[in-house]
Amino acid sequence: MSAWTAMDNRRRAFVVAAAAVALVSLLYALNIRTAPFGQHAVTAMDDIGEAVAAAIASAACAWAASRGAGKDRLGWALMGISAGLWSAGEVVWSIYEVGLGMQVPYPSLADAGFLSAVPFAFAGIRAFWGTARGTSSRWRVWFDGVIVALALTSTAWAFGLKSVWTSNSPTKILDLAYPVGDILIGTILILAIRRASQQQAGRMAFLLAGVALYSIADSAFAYLTAQGAFGAVGSILDTGWFAGFLMIGLAAVYPASAPKAAAQRAPLDLWQLALPWMTLLLASAGDVYSSVTGHDIDLFMSSCTAALAVLLTVNMILERREFLEMLTDIETARSTLNREFKTTLVGIQRLSDQVKDADRAYDEGVRVLAADIHHQAERLDQLVEGML
Repeated sequence: MSAWTAMDNRRRAFVVAAAAVALVSLLYALNIRTAPFGQHAVTAMDDIGEAVAAAIASAACAWAASRGAGKDRLGWALMGISAGLWSAGEVVWSIYEVGLGMQVPYPSLADAGFLSAVPFAFAGIRAFWGTARGTSSRWRVWFDGVIVALALTSTAWAFGLKSVWTSNSPTKILDLAYPVGDILIGTILILAIRRASQQQAGRMAFLLAGVALYSIADSAFAYLTAQGAFGAVGSILDTGWFAGFLMIGLAAVYPASAPKAAAQRAPLDLWQLALPWMTLLLASAGDVYSSVTGHDIDLFMSSCTAALAVLLTVNMILERREFLEMLTDIETARSTLNREFKTTLVGIQRLSDQVKDADRAYDEGVRVLAADIHHQAERLDQLVEGML
């Protein structure tokens, strides 16, 4: 039986939708790259396409909220509001560029929509946090969060955040708000995945992919704007917004199975444990990129690297201590079990001896009783003979 025939209808529909998202995103990127219908058409399809993608994500999140309960319902409702605000901002952007044919002022009402989406996305992802499982139940989840935030900040610094920070743009604060918001959302999302149940993990993975894609586009926008290089004709990096929101829509309609109590207590999957540490690879990639492109590793990046080294060292010490404590607990439990087992064996041996003694006493009693019966039978026989 093939994997396709083994799927139920919901999963088949989801696979088809995911394939459609991949295909449409590829065509979207090719359209921006090649501009087959002219620059004005590219701008129109770019702007309107992003607004539609965010609106689809908002509708999908609203649908998920209507079918959810408790924290899931709240989380998807907030994510729907976030995507809706972003879509509204893109509509304003499209009115300027497509409808009025003019350059979008910066800042504008569009930025109000884009940036107001951030706190709702942050709160929505935070609402997805469920009962802690495995190592995520410890305070070290927040410790890991600091490591993730530093690693993402270091990565963003190498790939453009530094240029935004050092620019003389009068809108520097606004330029910084985009990547900083993405760092916060990325951090809280990775922590949410650390606490996600097996039923939530698939949705959280698609949500992470969507956030990662539009974060790349946000960072590119902030960098190009700070350099005065963001033009009217969209960049191929705009595909990050388009595909990112469609991925969020896929996350909302992901066909998760019904929650099970046993799954809530199940240990974390390996990829969930490893995900926070994967951000360190991104930070390393940022260092390599800076070296290859001839950019100096400045004091800020050096400080981030030093802080990460200290935190990793402390984390390793804490993990080693917890491991030793676990070994001590295991050894104590083994000793206790061994002692109780020996005590039980001694008790069983004593009981066995008592049973044997009882058997011997019983056998002796039976022999005495049999002899008495035999004696009484002889007397009765003699009595009968005397009577005859």
